[in-house]
Amino acid sequence: MTSDLDAMLLAGLRPVGPPAAADTSLITTGTVLAVNADAGLVQVAVRNDLGAAVEVPAVAARYRPGGSCRVAHNPFAGGRSEQVLGAVDPLEPSVPGTLTAIDTEARRATVTVLGGSYVLPYLPSTYTVGTSVWVDLDGWGRPYRVGAPSDLVAAPAGAVPPPSSSGRTVQATVTIMAQWSGSYRSGSGWDRWNVGRYGGRSTLYQGSGYGSGPMKGLAVYGDQVVNLGATSLDRVRVMLLGVGLSGASGPATVQGSPHGAPPSGAPASSGSTATGDGATDLPGDVREDMRTGAVKALALVGSQYWAVAGAGNGAGMALEVTHTRPA
Repeated sequence: MTSDLDAMLLAGLRPVGPPAAADTSLITTGTVLAVNADAGLVQVAVRNDLGAAVEVPAVAARYRPGGSCRVAHNPFAGGRSEQVLGAVDPLEPSVPGTLTAIDTEARRATVTVLGGSYVLPYLPSTYTVGTSVWVDLDGWGRPYRVGAPSDLVAAPAGAVPPPSSSGRTVQATVTIMAQWSGSYRSGSGWDRWNVGRYGGRSTLYQGSGYGSGPMKGLAVYGDQVVNLGATSLDRVRVMLLGVGLSGASGPATVQGSPHGAPPSGAPASSGSTATGDGATDLPGDVREDMRTGAVKALALVGSQYWAVAGAGNGAGMALEVTHTRPA
């Protein structure tokens, strides 16, 4: 007796299915890196692969930066991420913010919430400038209305409120990319060395070579780590990717820096250092300072002439952050 498969083979047909080497996972859990609500896109890190950040279409959900989401994959395209299906741990429908001004004629209130300042309509109530208010979020997690006064203290500026307290914690790993990077050349300024090669302006240099004078690279992460709302950073690795600098000798050495944005002058840095080539672990005191926001950048401080890839150049200066936060 001939089976259906045998009949297909005899007829010269082949069953249709994913390629033999394809990842056949249909749904996995990823980490939210950024949300573009206007375009309906979410940047997500999947399978905890350092630097594997992709931006894909997403359904509306109150995504939490650093939180988890469900990602649909296409096994016929090697497991390519196709769509973000929703948040695992979404923001609450209303979060506390701080009322900074109110215009009773225009019926608009100015509030600081989720790290930004917004002018929003408000529902009738008795409001006092300087106090906390409930801010309602739309389906994408964007503030759209002040709902009522709140007796809860608003989250600090730049912080994303943690999920509702349940006494439980969860450990997660997220990839965080540098928002900006560059190199400061002593006595000359920013972006004054090899800006047309070796990765361009965003490359981070250290040391001195070929008449450059002392240089110090900087990668800025802003509030991305603080916004995780972590109770501890259990492991942080930074990707130090050499750019094939001619006549140079690595590896790179990094140190914590307080700059949440590019400084106008030479970057400051202090504390413990880490030296490596490729994914390099940061010491415990640097991790804790990143968690609290005392460190918002990493500086290249080695004495030998060397350079590593920066923001926008693959996984250059990407952070792989394993952290514990409230569930």
